[in-house]
Amino acid sequence: MLEDLTLYQAYKLGAEKAPKETAIYYFNSKISFTKLLEKIDEMAAILQNQFLIKKGETVLVSLPNIPQTIILFYAINKIGAIANMVHPNSPCEVMQKYYDDADSKLAFLFDQKVYNELIQYRKFNGHIVVCQAESFLPHYQKRAYKIRNSWATKMLRKEKKFFFYDDLKRIKIDGTEVPILKEETSVLLHSASTTGESKTICLSSRSFNFTASRISEIMCMSPDQFIGKSLISVLPSFHGFGLCMTMHAPLANSFGVVLIPKFSSKMVSKMMNKCKNAICICGVPTVFKALLNDKSFTKNKHLKMLGSCFSGGDSLNSVIKEVFDAAMIKRKSKCRLFEGYGLTEALAVCSVNTHRHHKYGSIGYPISGVSFHILDDNDKTLKPDEIGEIAVKSDNNMLGYFKDEESSKSVYTKDGYLKTGDVGYIDSDGFLYFKARKKRVIKVSGVAVFPSEIEAVISSMSGISAVCVIQIPDEKLINATKAVIVAKNKNKERIVAECQKRLISWAIPKEIEFVDSLPYTKYHKVNYMKVQEEENKKRQISES
Repeated sequence: MLEDLTLYQAYKLGAEKAPKETAIYYFNSKISFTKLLEKIDEMAAILQNQFLIKKGETVLVSLPNIPQTIILFYAINKIGAIANMVHPNSPCEVMQKYYDDADSKLAFLFDQKVYNELIQYRKFNGHIVVCQAESFLPHYQKRAYKIRNSWATKMLRKEKKFFFYDDLKRIKIDGTEVPILKEETSVLLHSASTTGESKTICLSSRSFNFTASRISEIMCMSPDQFIGKSLISVLPSFHGFGLCMTMHAPLANSFGVVLIPKFSSKMVSKMMNKCKNAICICGVPTVFKALLNDKSFTKNKHLKMLGSCFSGGDSLNSVIKEVFDAAMIKRKSKCRLFEGYGLTEALAVCSVNTHRHHKYGSIGYPISGVSFHILDDNDKTLKPDEIGEIAVKSDNNMLGYFKDEESSKSVYTKDGYLKTGDVGYIDSDGFLYFKARKKRVIKVSGVAVFPSEIEAVISSMSGISAVCVIQIPDEKLINATKAVIVAKNKNKERIVAECQKRLISWAIPKEIEFVDSLPYTKYHKVNYMKVQEEENKKRQISES
């Protein structure tokens, strides 16, 4: 069974079934399953012999969707090490924290990121390997990149602190395989906990392979039908949905991946025209909204190839689904946009609407091997149609929160169900419905943003008495953040600049409002629910 293999073994099995087929489409480049396996084995040898990475040690990978991301993911797993997957837009200060907290031994970072924060990265406490977007491009495209970035590359090469991925000495022997047990951590992902706090989540190879083994069920296709086809990967590798469902699951099933480093609707259309065999796109709602607004996509002649598209990471607006499905029907495509449900702690997909099982308004039917309960405040299981906290049990559940045994135990019920922090219900047919988030997290273009982290940054600034971060609607991102602040120094530019320095781009407040006071709870904490309610009233947003 796929669940009994390591991530590396699962990929190798997929490669053996379709050795000559294309595993990665990357702009004008193609890498076959066999060639990719060779690159993975080469990198495993480098990690073992040049950097002396051992079983159980951690390697940080913070890259966009480029071939090196996938090569490293499997090479790290092959030698029994742990892949610490971090958002490539994280400021240097945040990157250092993720590196240190996980006791990482090595970091693979994107060249543009290092160029832009070179002063800070000179002080980075750890070994850095710089990866470039052009490494796997054809010669003519690679040359154009080199000319454009020549000054930055020359400057960085003078720095003794940095290695370059392309300069790493290829070792003739393959890296020795060191299998990881089912109960051992293979991957670290950083996301919201079920209480809304930022946590590092420990996932095993089994968690990933559980979802990968259900891809035929999810897409309503036989395993043989995947060979020679591809999935367009726009979701990032630091995102559980992106890493598992749009990278590992396809490759483990001999199914090619179209890598798009930075999403644009035009690039999706361009790659559909180029590879001509894309049968699936997975994305957050903003991805599909952007695609619908681009005629190069809605009128693309290759839409007929699409079999199904999946939306996750945030609630899917019914209008987006209806317009998307109508566009597919108009182009005589069988593809439909289906919504699913998952969270990083229960990796990627727990329930999903498919061609076989779908119900309007639901977030899907449980995939095989997944069981849901709806719980009241005393962890008692509720009846169909009764609203409570969603709890899930399956083999894709996390091993726990990194170095946090207390929190790891607190999110599980006595009978092994993971409490998600989301509120919903199950109908009499077994379909799951989402109502609200119990945890305090704002999804900005599908990315989990933590108000408490933004508040901590702003509160640390001089002249700030109190701050509350809430959610506001946004035309482009679906949701955005707003900071409501009590301050002596009412300088918005100063606050934005500090947030840009210390937070990911999605967390930077879209709006800032200064007020004389904020409401407090009886426990002397800012009453963020009341602030949110008042904002919703001003914007005439009805409470759901």
